[in-house]
Order: sequence, then C-alpha cells, then structure tokens
Amino acid sequence: MTKRFKRTLFYSAVAVFLVLSYVVILYAQGYKYSFSENRFFKTGAVYLKVNTGADVYMDDKLLGNTSFFGNSYRIEGLLPDKYAIRIQRNNYSTWQKQITVDEGFVSEFSKILIISKDESDSEELDEEIISLFPSPAPKTTKGSVSPSPAPAAELFVIKKGVLLTTGETPEKVANGVKGFALSKDKHKLAWWTANEVWVMWLNDADYQPYHKKGDKELITRFSTQIKKVAWFRDDDHLIVDSTSSPQVDSGTYRILEIDTRGGINIVEV
Repeated sequence: MTKRFKRTLFYSAVAVFLVLSYVVILYAQGYKYSFSENRFFKTGAVYLKVNTGADVYMDDKLLGNTSFFGNSYRIEGLLPDKYAIRIQRNNYSTWQKQITVDEGFVSEFSKILIISKDESDSEELDEEIISLFPSPAPKTTKGSVSPSPAPAAELFVIKKGVLLTTGETPEKVANGVKGFALSKDKHKLAWWTANEVWVMWLNDADYQPYHKKGDKELITRFSTQIKKVAWFRDDDHLIVDSTSSPQVDSGTYRILEIDTRGGINIVEV
C-alpha cells in the first residue's frame, strides 16, 4: 500500500465522517432529507386531542391510540406535505382531515369531537339536543323542553334580516340573518342565513386555528333550509337543525366543527 493511497484513504474517511456528522446533527435538530425535493427540510408535527380514546391513522396506516396520553397523540418528524389523518373508534363517528404540515411548525387540532353511536347513549344525546334549543323545541322521541334563551340578545339584534351590535353606535355584522347564538365563553358569535352558517370571533383565539377579534368565516353551506343553530358542548362545535324540505316539519340534526382546516367534519344524528 503506497503512501499516496493511504493519504487518499485517510482524507476520504475524514470526508465521510464530516458528512455523516453533518447529517446526524441535522437529524438531531429536526431536519429530514426529502428525496423528491433533493434537500433537507426542518420537520413538522401534528398534535391531536380527542374527547375520548380512539385510534389514529395517517394515510390509512394505524399509528396508535390516544388513550395512553390523555386522549392526545403527537405525530412528529413529518416532512412538509399534506397527510390524511383519521380518528376512529368502534360505534363512534369518524373524524378525518387532509392536514397540511408546514416546515418547522406543529399543526394542532386540540378540539376533536367524535360522537357515540351506541344505542345506550342515544337517549342521553336526545335529551342534550332538546335542551339546546329554545321553545318551541324540536321533536324527538322524548318530547319537548323549553330552556332559557342564550344571552346573545344583550349584545346583538336582528332588524329586517340585518344582524347588528347593540349600543349607542350599532354596527352591521351580516345581512340575511335568520338567527344567532353566542358561545358560552362569549368569545364567538354564530349566525345563520337560510342555508349558511357563519362564525365571528369576538376575541383573539389563543389556540389553533388562530383568529383575530372581528374575523368572520363561512363554516358551511347546506342544500336544505336551516331552522336553528346552537353551540354544542363547547365553543368549537355547533349543532344545526335543518329540514329536508319546507313541507317537512321533522328535523335533521347535524353536529359540525368550526375548524375548517382540511375540510369540516359533520355528524348527522
């Protein structure tokens, strides 16, 4: 073995060591190499928080269960891209979205709600739905109840289909409004037209999706006419009472999230 060959072998080994060290440092700092883009990216993550224990799938692959971590789950080391995330549990509604992961950021979904479809829970759900709507209450298998209306009327009023703030200098919020509902924490206002559901943020949101005070967003549009809307269980879900046609009095209830990222989940009950 000649000195020249030994020298070449030594420098090659040093070069390989430096390259590998650089790669290891990048990976330790949260970078991952994308062969499609031919460069390193700082990875992102997805954080999920569910109201109950459930299985987590990404691109149809089972990753784990939320029940081991306080009904939460974190997916780390993801290259910037879109991922199909699904939350599933037997006899429960399914939650799914096309989630966008940005470089170096965590996409947080901390208000995930899945609804039990078990017959043993249907009576309790019926009673819960009845209690959310003022008189005349919607028809259910258990009859009708007349709860007190929400305090939204103290802050807003509808005049000839125009939703206005109250006070000395009223401001217009929206046109064509049929009704409105204030969230329990008074941080959000929901209103509905004949076919649309909207939300306005009355305070800055300190969790994802971030919103500033005064932001307005169309949550969804239905092909059927909306009768009533109320906040459901928290300040991030609504329940909509709609009819299949003007001639039909029986209602269809839909529970929907107000987080529109990656599409919204709607559960028909």
